[in-house]
Amino acid sequence: MKKVEHNLKRLYAIFAIVIVIVAVVSFMGGYYSHTSTITSTPQKITITYFDDLAPSESSFMKNTIIPQFENIYKNITITYIDESATSIISSIETLEQAHDVGTTVIAEDNMVIGELLYGHYLMNLSSIAANMEPSSMIPSMKSIVSYELTAFGGIYFIPLRANVPLVFYNKTMLSSAGISSPPSNITELMNDGKLLKNKYGQGEIMFQGHGGASTATELFQWMVQFGGNPLEINDNGDLKAFAYLDNLSTNGYFSPNYVHGYWGNYKGLANGAYGILDYQWPYIYSILTSPPYNLTNNTLGLYPGPAGPSNSDHLIGGDVLAVPSGATHLYAIEQWAHYLLSSQVQREFILNLSWPAVNLNAYKNLPANVTIVYKAEEAAMANPVFRPPVPWITEWNALIDEAFVKIVEDQASSSSIQSILNTYHTDMYNYLLSTYNSTVAKNYQNGVYTPLYP
Repeated sequence: MKKVEHNLKRLYAIFAIVIVIVAVVSFMGGYYSHTSTITSTPQKITITYFDDLAPSESSFMKNTIIPQFENIYKNITITYIDESATSIISSIETLEQAHDVGTTVIAEDNMVIGELLYGHYLMNLSSIAANMEPSSMIPSMKSIVSYELTAFGGIYFIPLRANVPLVFYNKTMLSSAGISSPPSNITELMNDGKLLKNKYGQGEIMFQGHGGASTATELFQWMVQFGGNPLEINDNGDLKAFAYLDNLSTNGYFSPNYVHGYWGNYKGLANGAYGILDYQWPYIYSILTSPPYNLTNNTLGLYPGPAGPSNSDHLIGGDVLAVPSGATHLYAIEQWAHYLLSSQVQREFILNLSWPAVNLNAYKNLPANVTIVYKAEEAAMANPVFRPPVPWITEWNALIDEAFVKIVEDQASSSSIQSILNTYHTDMYNYLLSTYNSTVAKNYQNGVYTPLYP
């Protein structure tokens, strides 16, 4: 178990240096596209590619990115499988245990990649990483690869895309309620919540409260901004964060539909279902400014969101490319990975999906309307925090969801919040004790697992 703990600590250290700050990017002219001098293989090969994408993202991948690749590499076919991050973990584990990996590549959430690394299901890519990575990778991303070599003695994943959640709002609705600019802190948010309710007769603040990873991810940032350690669940900052959210709920400032809120509720901004705090990933901007919504910069606003009482740290997400142990036809895998990381494709991701790129050349000469999103991302990523990729994050997600329902959705009394959080802290401890051992459980109890800062 000491070896496991040591590996986990090394894994945490990797993510502590993952800084994706778009401000370092120089907007110079031109960009290059990667085209291999060898565009065929001696035999037909099918790559199974797992990714976790929203419908619009998945559509772009299947209808644009994959056909472009297959047009270049005539004998390579991509079979795309869209699954949730946790389902990808299960799928790869099943393939590994059946010794049936085949030619497989995954794009996995950097917050859960630790589960596969912890289980020894990832291939050491050291010998082929140079054939997969772009030569113009952002310096901070190069640091990840360098650190992997030091910490693990090999490269097990390569950065593919970064992400940071932003707050979207309906400018018209706020203006009609007498709000000239979005709230910059939690005091203003509470006050604006009252103004919006008085104006429209119901709460207008959205929250991703339906449960699952959406709720847990949003809560993580709230708890950090209140000075808490989310993984502990019950420290003083965690208590304050839940008390604040409970107050928003008790006052009726949340949109009535927030208990069903998740990443797919962005359309509510266009039809007036709610007015603000749509905690969303940046790709939503390109959807809302396109048919059938057709919002403009006069009606759609986005920014990092209100700062918490302790800090304005923002949770950085994103995905990395990895190859399961025992995968075959590595040449084809190299070409697919290098294609995804090429400046041309990464630029397409920026323009069509608002994904922050890891290839430096992809940022050259971006259109003016695209930079609106990146200014907000730049501001958010100026204060990054990372969720440690502990292998038990799924259980934590489930427990923090339950706490949210009992405290916020059920509007618990303020005097009962600490007791509720204590219960879930104990449940997490007992889970670690029974699933792992006393060392892991005691480390949890002693605060070893904390948010990661660069």
